[in-house]
Amino acid sequence: MSKRADAPYRSDRNEAWLKIKAVQRGKFPVVGFIKDPTGVAALYLRKQEGKDLVYMGKVGTGRSPTTSSQIRKALDTVVSPKQKLIKAIRKPKATWVEPQFFADVEYRDITSEGLLRASSFKGLTRK
Repeated sequence: MSKRADAPYRSDRNEAWLKIKAVQRGKFPVVGFIKDPTGVAALYLRKQEGKDLVYMGKVGTGRSPTTSSQIRKALDTVVSPKQKLIKAIRKPKATWVEPQFFADVEYRDITSEGLLRASSFKGLTRK
């Protein structure tokens, strides 16, 4: 919470008190995706910890249908038969890919399990 310095305390809702959310941003390699009829429903992400590739969760919001279709076309070029993670995860709907694309993601926090919380897709770049 933040409060305007010159505003007195009041118990009702007013514009002197604001709820401020901390937003973080990062680029994470894409290791898989979930297909949908027009593109992708979600991207599976990882991070590098030393030499290990660790699962960071998924991002499923923040894309337009056009962007989703473009992402699917790009990822279809790097499909892999196996996942590229040090510890295998069970995701039966996943299509695994070589980690050649990075998702730019906004998120609120990282959970105690090491997963992104409240993630939102902002862009895709190639290695």
